[in-house]
Amino acid sequence: MKQFQLYVRSGCHLCEAMEEELSVFIVAGKIQVERIYIDNDETLKKVYGERIPVLVYIDDPVCEYFLDPDKLQAILKPVINDKDD
Repeated sequence: MKQFQLYVRSGCHLCEAMEEELSVFIVAGKIQVERIYIDNDETLKKVYGERIPVLVYIDDPVCEYFLDPDKLQAILKPVINDKDD
């Protein structure tokens, strides 16, 4: 199972929408998502500012604002000898 981070703000409707879209992948057991609130972290606010939500995999942004299902599916494609699965 692949581990992602989702950078969000409280009360963000785009964040809620992306979380809802990701829930299909979570329920299917394909991914785990750690939700990280940037509201009270000055460093994260400087990095992400208003660019949230941002979905990150292995320190690389996958998508921001809206879920890109094609990019997510490309990451989830089985790879021979992939130790995350």
